Amino acid sequence: MYYDAMVSKEEVRALAQLARLRVSDSEIEGLQKDISNILEYVGQVGSIVPNKGETQVLRAQNVMREDILYGPATGLINKGKELLTAFPKREGDYAVVRKIIHKDE
Repeated sequence: MYYDAMVSKEEVRALAQLARLRVSDSEIEGLQKDISNILEYVGQVGSIVPNKGETQVLRAQNVMREDILYGPATGLINKGKELLTAFPKREGDYAVVRKIIHKDE
């Protein structure tokens, strides 16, 4: 079933409050239309009934990788000093990289 009614201003204000957003009265009118259009579209998508032969069952599967224990065979064990020498700037046992995050942004 499609969503035919326009979302009320009170419903938009309630949604904005739940989302902790400040919206002006002029924005509410635009949001009424947008939310109504979204609900109408979701109603259309929800009303689609696939043909009997077109249904597809998704199997649940674990997509996590296996845990791998890194040991001497991986080639990185005891290579810390060699890796540090490859860095252009170092401070003791630490590699110095350019700062990309600023507090005032």
